[in-house]
Amino acid sequence: MSPTQVQIKVNALKRLIKEKSLYDQEVSEQENFVNHMKATNADEYEIKKQLQVLEESQRMIPELNDKITEHRKELQKFVELYSGDEDLTEAKSLLSN
Repeated sequence: MSPTQVQIKVNALKRLIKEKSLYDQEVSEQENFVNHMKATNADEYEIKKQLQVLEESQRMIPELNDKITEHRKELQKFVELYSGDEDLTEAKSLLSN
């Protein structure tokens, strides 16, 4: 059986939320790593490269926030207009968080 529109929208939003939390974690770990490198006087070139990795991860977070907001709005609109008999508990739970 193929997934319904509700399932597709819920799973897309869940995936984006999980992806953002992974980027948040990666940024935190990368910041700690760069700080440790600086504290131990690591090679400047290596520090610069690790800072680039950190900046790339930081750039992803606002983009993901925008996508999450967009998907939340789409899901909210879908739930409000939905007239079927499918259970919307999971969708409503995601929207309330």
